[in-house]
Amino acid sequence: MSSAAPAQPDFWARLSRALGRFFGFLLRLVFVLLLAVTLGAGVYFGVPWAYRALIQPVETHTAQIQELFNRVEGLRSSTEESQNAQNERLTALETGYDAERLRLDAAESEITALSGALAEESAARAALAEQVAALQTQLDEQAAAAGEVSAAVAGLEPAAADTAEQVAALQRQLTLVRLQSDLLRARVQVVAENFGEARAVLTVTVSAMQRFLEAPGVFPASAQSALAVRLVSAAALIEAEPAAALPDLESIWAEMDRILSS
Repeated sequence: MSSAAPAQPDFWARLSRALGRFFGFLLRLVFVLLLAVTLGAGVYFGVPWAYRALIQPVETHTAQIQELFNRVEGLRSSTEESQNAQNERLTALETGYDAERLRLDAAESEITALSGALAEESAARAALAEQVAALQTQLDEQAAAAGEVSAAVAGLEPAAADTAEQVAALQRQLTLVRLQSDLLRARVQVVAENFGEARAVLTVTVSAMQRFLEAPGVFPASAQSALAVRLVSAAALIEAEPAAALPDLESIWAEMDRILSS
């Protein structure tokens, strides 16, 4: 009896220890379950909240930042294109300005040259007017001389039987004077650049010179042939170059005057 009594406390001790371990395990299990439930609820409710509170704003801000970046890039591209277009227009304007300045310089130079040419032309016209006036005066003097010769010839006609040779000589001189007057009139027209009138006068004068040259007994045969050739050559120049034909005709007239004077 005495030996079985002490075993009873050991049972209750073991039982209490077993219950303690059981309740400890149960408490740990409940704690673990509560922790798992808490973590699951946190994950279940926290992840969407964290997504809405943290990730979604970041994504939204990232999208907004990307959109702003795209807008900034587009604005930068449009600014660069506008700047390039402005540079091209500025270059074109500078080129046009340089070209316009060159044209203005050329126009100013041309105006200066034209002013000088106008002054020279005015001086030449003044000199030409003086020359025309002098030639006109000489023509008037030749006409007066021809009138005097005509008057002298008219006064000598009653005594033509006695002075036939003198009358013929005076008639030849009168013809020479008239030819000289016609050549002088042609010279006035050439100097005045009235080439149409000059051609008409020279054509008539050449015909008169040919008739005078072909008159019998006036010129020797050798001189008549040589002068006829020169007269044909001078006549061929009248239509194209009346100013070039005039000196040849004046030279032929001078040769006629020399032959008749000798």
